[in-house]
Amino acid sequence: MAGDALHLIRGGLTGDAPLDTATSRAILLGVDEGQLPETLQIGTPHPVVAFGKHDTLTDGFDEAVSIARTQGYDPTVRIAGGRAVVFGPTIVRFAWTVASDDPAGTMRTRYARLAESVVQALAAFDVRGRIGEVPNEYCAGEFSVSIRGHRKVMGVGQRLTRRAAQVGGMIVVSDPDDINRVLVPMYRSMGVPIDPSATGSIADERELEPMDVADALAEQLADARPLVETTVGPETAAQAEALRPNHVPAPP
Repeated sequence: MAGDALHLIRGGLTGDAPLDTATSRAILLGVDEGQLPETLQIGTPHPVVAFGKHDTLTDGFDEAVSIARTQGYDPTVRIAGGRAVVFGPTIVRFAWTVASDDPAGTMRTRYARLAESVVQALAAFDVRGRIGEVPNEYCAGEFSVSIRGHRKVMGVGQRLTRRAAQVGGMIVVSDPDDINRVLVPMYRSMGVPIDPSATGSIADERELEPMDVADALAEQLADARPLVETTVGPETAAQAEALRPNHVPAPP
């Protein structure tokens, strides 16, 4: 894989949260079937709340979906695990999809590489990130990246198929209060602990443009390989349309 290009879909989001989720899933299936190459989707979406599968089984989920919509967020059920997260114009959304002969056995290796790539991308802007869970953070995980050790700026999850894996997540560039405004009442409705002070952004240290952060992460994941910009092909788009209903959390 080291000599292969990393195919980059930069932007390419539709403004329809379930469809964007379904597109990522269709890319994962395409890589699994050997029809698509290693692909990184990266961009800044419209206001979205992406619920995890576990959220859908939680008391208070319907109320949480209602809160998201009332706050102006487009809800979807994502393909990776974990708890609800927020996306928006000041947040970088990424999904890195790779083929693998042993997706489960190499899961932690991918998590570690992604988290370290985020740390290195931040270091390019003289921002110091730390890998590790922050107490009572949203969508908790040991491969979160934080600023100052207690302000989460990156969350990540992973979805596996038989022959591929997709590492997806978000990097908060600024406006963490926008995240808390919707996540705090949603988490409370579902009985999930959350500490608003654990929600941070890169702007805690330095003001940056989201797509500059996105480009820095892409360079890190390419690891000196060529970056080939591409778009979502018609077959992938058609498959995404068919998969879209699976990612709509509930009727409005």
